[in-house]
Amino acid sequence: LNKEFVYAYRKAKKVVTPVLVMHYYKNRTSTNRLGITVSKAVGKAHDRNRAKRLIRAAYRECMPKTEAGYNVIISARSKMAYVPYHKVVSAMKYCIEKSELV
Repeated sequence: LNKEFVYAYRKAKKVVTPVLVMHYYKNRTSTNRLGITVSKAVGKAHDRNRAKRLIRAAYRECMPKTEAGYNVIISARSKMAYVPYHKVVSAMKYCIEKSELV
């Protein structure tokens, strides 16, 4: 829902890397929910789709290490279109380590 994105951008805690920004806050459920935003600044449609695929794959790889019960919104930054997968994974691991999701 849009109101949850707006709430996350205003009130949630965030971790910033050169590749992505992770906003997170506790929800009232026992599961994590993932939201992905990629603006047109990243590039054309195929670049934005690639960025979303990379974020989903990196989140899936890092997810077993996270605690349940959070809404997580990951925003791609403009460098995302040009980085290899392993850099996205390392940025995701960094975000998870710096957050309360561990």
